[in-house]
Amino acid sequence: MAKQNESAIKNLYGVILGGGSGARLWPVSRKFYPKQLLKLFGDKTLIQQTFLRLKKIIKPSKIYVVTNAPLADDIYIQLKEFGFKKENFIIESAQKSTAPAIALAASRVFKENRKAIMAVCPADHLIKPDKKFIETIKESLKPAKEGFLVVFGIKPVGPSAEYGYLKTDRKSKSKIQTVEKFTEKPDEKTAERFIKEGYFWNSGIFVWKAEVFLKEVKKHLPKVYRALKFPGFYKSIDSISVDSGVLEKSKKIKAISANFKWQDVGSWKSLYGLLPKDSNQNVIGENIFGVDCQKCLIYGTQRRIVAAVGLKDLIVVDTEDAVLVAHREKSGEIKNILEQIKANNLSQYFEHPTVHRPWGFFTVIEEGEKFKVKKVSVKPKEKLSLQYHNKRSEHWVVLRGTAKILLDGKVFFLETHQSFDIPVGGKHQLENPGDEPLELIETQSGDYLGEDDIVRINDKYGR
Repeated sequence: MAKQNESAIKNLYGVILGGGSGARLWPVSRKFYPKQLLKLFGDKTLIQQTFLRLKKIIKPSKIYVVTNAPLADDIYIQLKEFGFKKENFIIESAQKSTAPAIALAASRVFKENRKAIMAVCPADHLIKPDKKFIETIKESLKPAKEGFLVVFGIKPVGPSAEYGYLKTDRKSKSKIQTVEKFTEKPDEKTAERFIKEGYFWNSGIFVWKAEVFLKEVKKHLPKVYRALKFPGFYKSIDSISVDSGVLEKSKKIKAISANFKWQDVGSWKSLYGLLPKDSNQNVIGENIFGVDCQKCLIYGTQRRIVAAVGLKDLIVVDTEDAVLVAHREKSGEIKNILEQIKANNLSQYFEHPTVHRPWGFFTVIEEGEKFKVKKVSVKPKEKLSLQYHNKRSEHWVVLRGTAKILLDGKVFFLETHQSFDIPVGGKHQLENPGDEPLELIETQSGDYLGEDDIVRINDKYGR
């Protein structure tokens, strides 16, 4: 048995699903900087925690991340220090939910190793302790090697309409049981009945042979399978979850009863349930002042005071450019509001005022007709791409550090309080040659100020 497990572990690959938008945690989570990139618990982001957890049983060179192109740079910034390589990205040309995403990963690892076994993990789950998680992975290898698709089932701590459910045969006392039924996110009453009938939560964590999963995709989702052979078709396939697309139809499903603590941080309601509370059952952030409030979650960015009086069962989230006020039991319906924000093409749907880049970050301080003001921070020894803009000029004022500027083949150095102008079409590059962060104010002027007005000539990050 031990030798069989050793053999299976040699063929084990990690697949992290890192392309989600985390919409139900808006406005803290945004489409281009979603919850998996945030430090919601501790000093590591959710995707860092997921990678490090898998790293305890799988080499970094065998851990893949499925995501979309806009998130890849930020994910790489967060994972590279732990051994993740850029070539281990699996980039979706369009977001198509979990079935196509996992199929892409299965195709990739199967090409690398025809005996490959995949441990598939969402990037945004809380799991404790890691030791129990690793034990469950090891226990799932035997049924996976035998040709079953293994789902990690979690014993519910209470009814929830936010999770999917598994019904098993319950005839066996073994931790490995046959799955009889999948149900995706039932209503509260149905969830209560499921709890009484001994259903498991579907964790969304899976272990299976890549070859077996691909055969099930070919059988149940032929259009998805075709898109694996002809990538040009990928954008045209329907979005479908792995639960409804494959697992509900397959006859090869087993569930393993996981004995670790698990939480999908899917909404403000679930986050409220995880965080420590005061004597009035409130979750109160720093720089928040509340009087006569009960069972509320109140969060602020610490840049300004948030004051609350006489609130009950509310979620209040204040960020730099957006405020959310919602009933705690209705916080899962934030997606309906986001559709309205998206329809109006407002930037608050897509990104934060602070945008991270491989070289550092920038924060939009103010913008209006034909102007935009940013605070830019460049990491020590880093530099931006050699680039030019067709529709805007820029004026830089150094606040801290030393700036090395290349403009049309000439090099200039700026110190604190010195300024510099970049004309429209000027080929320029900003570099921080120092050992401390370079900070400057950038004022843009022009008829169009979008981030897509950047023509890169040379870029160390391959953008």
